[in-house]
Amino acid sequence: IMKEARCTKDKLPSYFLLSQIFQAQGKVADAYGTCASILSQLGETVPESVTPETVGAMIPETLRMYDQVYGDDWLATKMEDNTLRNVLKFYGAMANSAFFFKVQHIAAYLICKVVQLSLQNGVCQHTPLALMQLADIMSLDGNNVAISHRIANNAMALSKKFNISDQNAELQLIFFHAVGHLECFHSGIHRLRGCFESALSSGNANMGFFCVQQLILFSIISGGKELTSLLKEIDYYLHLLQTYKSEMTRRFLLNSRETVSMLIDKGEATSIEAQECPGADTEPGNVILNMFYFHRAFQSYWLGFSERCCHFAQKCNVAFPKPGRLYGTQVRFYHGLNLLDMLKKKTNASRRKEVDEIIALMKIAASHADSNFRNKLELLEAEKYGLDARHSQAVRLYDAAIASAKNSRFIHEQGLACEKAGFYYKKIRDVRNA
Repeated sequence: IMKEARCTKDKLPSYFLLSQIFQAQGKVADAYGTCASILSQLGETVPESVTPETVGAMIPETLRMYDQVYGDDWLATKMEDNTLRNVLKFYGAMANSAFFFKVQHIAAYLICKVVQLSLQNGVCQHTPLALMQLADIMSLDGNNVAISHRIANNAMALSKKFNISDQNAELQLIFFHAVGHLECFHSGIHRLRGCFESALSSGNANMGFFCVQQLILFSIISGGKELTSLLKEIDYYLHLLQTYKSEMTRRFLLNSRETVSMLIDKGEATSIEAQECPGADTEPGNVILNMFYFHRAFQSYWLGFSERCCHFAQKCNVAFPKPGRLYGTQVRFYHGLNLLDMLKKKTNASRRKEVDEIIALMKIAASHADSNFRNKLELLEAEKYGLDARHSQAVRLYDAAIASAKNSRFIHEQGLACEKAGFYYKKIRDVRNA
């Protein structure tokens, strides 16, 4: 088609497919370059670089436009210009590629650009995805969680007005990436598994496997599945990837597999030869490296490696600087517990201050998603009160943390709270309760 077609318009579907193939192969720079080239041919000026200051002004401007325009009148305005619809389509794909290998503000610029174009010219089948991407970048700031959730829900509602079943997996994926921690983890796993199946049936295998890596992460974090069963599920998906050849998702899944293997038997009998190379920390926007840090911090805490947990938690604090995202909040929880364990052995003012900051952030997280973070906040506070010999508060919060974890079906965190409470009772020589 690219050779025989006479004009750019006829080649657009092929170029879009090519960009998706590059993305699936892990050649995100090629995918990004393909989209940039086509956008230039469609009359768009794509800057080679964008300053953080430019994006810092563009995001609030986009939100102001959204608040002013979003409503029944705008929703009833259809974007008639076919070229403009293609511009939105390629900007969205370009933003997805930028997410994996560019600094975050580049992706944010592209997303704001496409949302503003839609706000100015009406809605089309690519508008829901653009709004979902906006919700995703808004969730990076812990102060915008409620706004991000509202935009994400509006995007899902708008998507139902269009016949865009081929985009459903991507919409759900970004929804759970952005604000999934505000929803029930267990229902999210169910929805993501359904998205995987629908994506395969619609021919969008790459996006389906991205849904898989998200549901596996949710399963690890929530403790929603027995570890040996989860390992078998991961191996099943890795086997499928030998056919579907989605290199990017294979790399993510290898990270998750190593974590599950280490938690089962420290990899002694469950490890495999294939290992993920996360890349260098000098690479801008290295999302796989950021997730490598998350997995290492998670593994280190549960395996009892205090210093290693601190090291990778600090790496995660750089990768996820604000608590708007699930991974940053989750790592801070384990980092806080780890610091408290270290404080039990030796007083340290800076560590104590960091614990207080983590508890303050966990209060914010619990205010947005009580069922997902209440038990974590209560356990951190129980450990802190126990450290300060405030016995009645500690006992009350240990009991509350156990009950909250049980109600949220976080079995592993319920067990953790029981263990922490048992050690506390042993410390104060209350053998019966211990």
